[in-house]
Amino acid sequence: MKKLSSAALAAILIAGTSSMAITTPAFAKKDEKPTGPKLSNEVRTPAIAAQTALAAKDYAAAGPQVSAVEAAAKTDDERYLAQVLRLQLTANQAGPNGNEAAMAPMLDALLANPATPKAELGRFTYLRANMAYNAKQYPQALAGYVKARDLGYTSENLPLQIARTKIITGDSAGGASEIEAQIAAAKAAGKPVDEDLYKYTISSLQKTPDTAATLRWTRDWLYAYPTQKNWHTAVYVFGFQGANARTITKKQRLDLFRLLRATDSLTGENEYLEYAQLAVDVGVASEAQTVIAAGKASGKIPAASANAKLILAEANGQVAKEGSIAAQEKSAAASSDGLNATGAGDFSLGQGNYAKAIELYKMALTKGGAKVDKDEVNTRLGIAYLGSGDKAQAKQAFGQVTNGLRGQIALLWSYWADAPGKPTAA
Repeated sequence: MKKLSSAALAAILIAGTSSMAITTPAFAKKDEKPTGPKLSNEVRTPAIAAQTALAAKDYAAAGPQVSAVEAAAKTDDERYLAQVLRLQLTANQAGPNGNEAAMAPMLDALLANPATPKAELGRFTYLRANMAYNAKQYPQALAGYVKARDLGYTSENLPLQIARTKIITGDSAGGASEIEAQIAAAKAAGKPVDEDLYKYTISSLQKTPDTAATLRWTRDWLYAYPTQKNWHTAVYVFGFQGANARTITKKQRLDLFRLLRATDSLTGENEYLEYAQLAVDVGVASEAQTVIAAGKASGKIPAASANAKLILAEANGQVAKEGSIAAQEKSAAASSDGLNATGAGDFSLGQGNYAKAIELYKMALTKGGAKVDKDEVNTRLGIAYLGSGDKAQAKQAFGQVTNGLRGQIALLWSYWADAPGKPTAA
């Protein structure tokens, strides 16, 4: 995602103007019939000398000859040749650091000259746009890039430069659309898509209120690059950082930890223990037991972890007070609303008893009640269905949750349900 350097810009100018000067009809051999514009002897002679010196990299000798061409030029064609030679000389003399301040007005003159070949207008417009971009003149740069494309100029960098400049000038949606087209073209051609295209677009959209677009691009990125690290980053950036981190509830946060665990993206002891403690805090101690056991089995929680022992002791005490699932289920069935069924479903989900969790969550939804959070229950019903292997029912449950942060969490889970494969370690 780097800008075109001054050195690269100078190289393009040198390559382009060199070939143009060599092929100008004024340099035809005496026995060849000129096919291009006529040049006076006052222009042709110093032009040949200037081109010869430039080819030999004798810039000291080329300078006076270019000045002579400029002084003798009287027609648009002759001025075009003088402008090309001056641009080539300046680009060569600039070296690796470039000299855009000097070259910019030369390009402006070439773009204004009616003798400049139409085939070169797109390239010159593109190069001038790059200079504007490097000078942080972004509106001018964007106009130049778009005009270069309209003139038929093609470059591997041009689509991304248009997208990037649109984003910088505040049109994040337009920039994302440009990058989307670039990705589609690469896929159609069987070419790999640079992961940075996804990351750059996501980071740009995150600065806008368009959460739906941000999540859609996040999905496409995770499907294209399905690594554990990327799933971890996506979940953390979504719910544990930025604006959402200031408003997310403990129960919502727990469902994101569940997604990290489902995608095998928990990174180490601290995350396992934070997850376990959160489960205890919201009254799902059975899940804390499961998480600590999984962390120890994976080797990410040391067997002698003092913090793990403290959390597990608290979880064990809470589970003992809750009683058996049979007792909880009986209480849920006798209750006039679905609140107890929700708690029993959470208990079963925490233990990995997905069939029982599904049964109890459905009971909670059927009984209803003012204290039953239907969005929360449907999210967890979807998680239970997904754990049982029923993706279709899981997506149907997630689809019932459409509002606010809870709806976005359900959408992330739905992305996982449709993921093309398990996340890879690398």
